[in-house]
Order: sequence, then C-alpha cells, then structure tokens
Amino acid sequence: MTTELTKAAIAILRANDRGDHIVPTAADPRAAQRNWDSSLAAFGLAQFHEDRAWTEIETLLAGQEPDGMVPHLLPHGGEPGDAAGSAAASGLTHAPVATTAARYLFERFGVRRSRPRLRILAPKLLAWHRWFAAARDPEGTGLAAITHPEESGPEESGMAARDAAAAPFRVADIGFNVILQRANRDLRFLLDMIDDRAGMVEVDRMIAGTRAALEACWDKADGAYHSRDAASGQPIRHPGIGGLLPLYADPALAARHPALPARLERWLDQAAVAVPSFEPGQPEFDPGRPWRGAVSLPVNWMLYDGIRRAGRRDLAARIRRDSMTVVGRSGFREYFDPITGEGIGGADVSSTAAMVLLFAGLED
Repeated sequence: MTTELTKAAIAILRANDRGDHIVPTAADPRAAQRNWDSSLAAFGLAQFHEDRAWTEIETLLAGQEPDGMVPHLLPHGGEPGDAAGSAAASGLTHAPVATTAARYLFERFGVRRSRPRLRILAPKLLAWHRWFAAARDPEGTGLAAITHPEESGPEESGMAARDAAAAPFRVADIGFNVILQRANRDLRFLLDMIDDRAGMVEVDRMIAGTRAALEACWDKADGAYHSRDAASGQPIRHPGIGGLLPLYADPALAARHPALPARLERWLDQAAVAVPSFEPGQPEFDPGRPWRGAVSLPVNWMLYDGIRRAGRRDLAARIRRDSMTVVGRSGFREYFDPITGEGIGGADVSSTAAMVLLFAGLED
C-alpha cells in the first residue's frame, strides 16, 4: 500500500504544481500560493525533486514585504498590483513552517549543495522572525498574537479562540506560537550553518522569551497548554489539539509534564483514527467538523515528530500508521473523521499528499 500511496501522492503534487509554486488543490480556481500549504508541500517535494522543493520556499519568500512579513496568500498570474496587493494589504501571515522546511531540506541534501541557497534564504527568514517580534509582540511578552483565525495556519483552527477572545481579535494562539518556537530553533541552526553569529544571538533571545512565555501557559489541572487573550492576558481554556502541540517545539516537555503525553494517549484511546483535533467527550466535540474533532495530517506529523523525539515511539507509531491507513482508505482529503475515517473537505490536497510522502520515509 505504501508504494501505491506514495505514487498517488507524487501525482497529486505534480497535478497541483504551477511551475514555481504548489496550489492547495487542483480544484482551486486561483493560482494562489498559500503560505501554510506551500511550506508543507516542500517536505513532500523533497522526496522526489530536490530543486523543486527549494524553489517552493524561494518563491514564497520572494513575496516577502519590506518589513519582513510573508503574506498568508500569494496570488500569482493576476493583474499587477491587483490580488497580490490586496493580499499584502490584509496584513495576514502564517506561522513560519517554511523555516522548518528549509532546515529539513538543508539536512536532507547536505551542506555542499544546500549552503549557497541557504545564504540567500536565511536572512529573509530572520527578517520574518524579527517581524513577528516587532509587529505581533511589541510589548515583548514572548508570545506573538494572531489577528484573524486564518493566521493560525490550518483554516478554522483559531475559530474557538475567536469566540472566546475580546474584540478586536488578538489572540496569543498556543499552536501558532509553538510552531513559531520550533521555527526559531530551526532558524538558529540555519544561521549557525552560514556562520551568522549576530543572528544566532538575536534568535537565542527570541527562543528564551518564548520558552518562558509558553511555560506560563501550562495548566496543571487540565494537563495542557492554553492560548491567551492577548489584550487581557486571560487564558482561553479550549480543549483543542493546540494544547498538545508544545511537544513539537520541545519534546523535553513530555518528561517535565507527564500529563501532556498522558492526555494525548487518552485522546487516542477514544478515537479510531489519530489524532482528533478536539478532546473527545467534550460537548463541543464534532468529528465531522474541522478543528472540533476532525483529523489533519500536517498536525499529525507535528505531534508524531514531538512525541517520537520525547521517546514515546508507541504513540508515534500509532499516529503514523493511522495517518497512512486513513488516506489509503478515504483518499487525499483535507480532514478525516476520527471515529469513522471518512474524508472531509477538499480532495487531492497538496498538504495531505506531502505528509504521506514524509511519513512514508520515516521509521517508527
């Protein structure tokens, strides 16, 4: 099955390829490059086309604004200054998964082939991370705020936080900040590879500030991390998958907070397909609704990566196995029902195909 799945995944990425960028699905009438999906696609492209994987990140960063921000959506092929200008004017971005993708490409393809490209990309990535600190955390709290649910990356994953937050929407979303913190650590590695000592010191400060801020979001009673309303500082007690994601940024948390992997294990015990995006058994749990229960493969990979590095290979193996099995049964859908395995949302989804290729190359 793995060979058949990987062939199908490669075919989907090729069908969704517009030459220098991947669109989320072939059915999308726009030739838009979505920041989140494009960054994830680079992991999949790396499994069969080195140059094309690098180009995906390069095209994304070519749309960077002068202040360092990389928009959440980069339209291509429209009228000059038309859709592209409106996307930039929106001021929306995504967490910098592209930084983690760049490290993955560097380590996969080696110093000799990768360093020339990295010398161009790393300063752009650093500028983006600086923007997060300056524009989304001007008070220096250590947590960057999102200003719209779309910025959380997976669509709708910030909706519950939106409902709980005060207007205007400004939330220190836990999942967003965890992905940013992981990217900070990856950026430090990349800067070391090009010998940017000043940049490394700068990123060290970012890492330290966010580490302390994230730890302040730990709720011992719930055994999870919670987002915060950025205006009031009050926790948003939302039993979503973001509360488990800190493992992705720092696997050592599993030993420091054993309740965290235990909570993940309880969720898996209540689902037929790993990992539900919302705590099963809660009144709001809805297995057919994105981010109220439905499974997302990109988030599955993040949890797999964190829990495996934490030493819980049993849980990691379950996540990987379920991810591959549900796609084999229900196709390359955007989401999956954690109880029935039914596919939900778009079909022939680039990010799902990319994660299948990534999972196929990993060992439990």
